[in-house]
Amino acid sequence: MKKNILSVTKALLVIFTLTLLFTSCKKEKPHKISFEVNTKTWYRVSPTMPAPVIVNGKTYIGFAHFPGGGTGHATHMGDVTIYFNQLTYTDALDAPPAGSVAAPVTAIPGYPIFGGPLPLIQQGDFTELASVISALNIPANVYDKIVNSVIYNDDGDAVFLTAIAGTGGTFPISKSLVGFNGKAKIVGGRGKFSHAEGELDYDGYFNITNPNDAEYNAEGWISY
Repeated sequence: MKKNILSVTKALLVIFTLTLLFTSCKKEKPHKISFEVNTKTWYRVSPTMPAPVIVNGKTYIGFAHFPGGGTGHATHMGDVTIYFNQLTYTDALDAPPAGSVAAPVTAIPGYPIFGGPLPLIQQGDFTELASVISALNIPANVYDKIVNSVIYNDDGDAVFLTAIAGTGGTFPISKSLVGFNGKAKIVGGRGKFSHAEGELDYDGYFNITNPNDAEYNAEGWISY
């Protein structure tokens, strides 16, 4: 009788252990919490050699990078700084921009300074970004996703974003203002956001007569 009790006890312990192992190995679903970003931004233009850009199966012509930065506020982060980079494309070089795709934020410090007037890149525009890339060890890609935006605070917390091609576009707001929208994914970060993931809908505008007048806002969810 005693042997039977011991056998049953051992069997229960084995089942209990296996259950714990299975539970710990099973991937938990991300706990989604609201994430919102509101920033006032500026942008610059860096012309590039025309190159094919494929969006939703259609081939366009990429003709200029639109890097920029700004400051604002983000939930779970407080006061933040943002830097971003996009490759703008068009149907033809004599046609208006049709949209943009993600370009690496890490590439911005290497863009040429032509010495021309705004909106071309000016000396010192991205000096701080070069230091931030080094301090936060910002990658050009996370797996196959281009990190085209970084949002960070003074505590060393950062969120990496990649814009999803073909999810939005540009549209006129007035004679001088152009609106834009789209979707982005959160693909990690630094500090408490090292393993972050999420999805955002973003929108904003830029002023074609004043490259220091622009705005970027985003709303969605994050898990970290």
